[in-house]
Amino acid sequence: YGKIKAAISTAIKHLEKIKNTLNTNYNNGKIEGINNKIKVIKRISYGYRSFDNFRLRIFLCFYHKKIYGLSHKT
Repeated sequence: YGKIKAAISTAIKHLEKIKNTLNTNYNNGKIEGINNKIKVIKRISYGYRSFDNFRLRIFLCFYHKKIYGLSHKT
């Protein structure tokens, strides 16, 4: 019973934020995905000799479609 009470209390405490989340189309999912991909690149690329190479790898992963004209957006 205590856990349910705590959950209800937390929901009431954050009720305005919960309403805002449900009423808007905004979320941070895309940013979280980008951060996750950068962390994966960081883990894979352990041992790069310079930060510039690491930065270029990130750039290549996110912008290769634009660089090579493969993007379907105009």
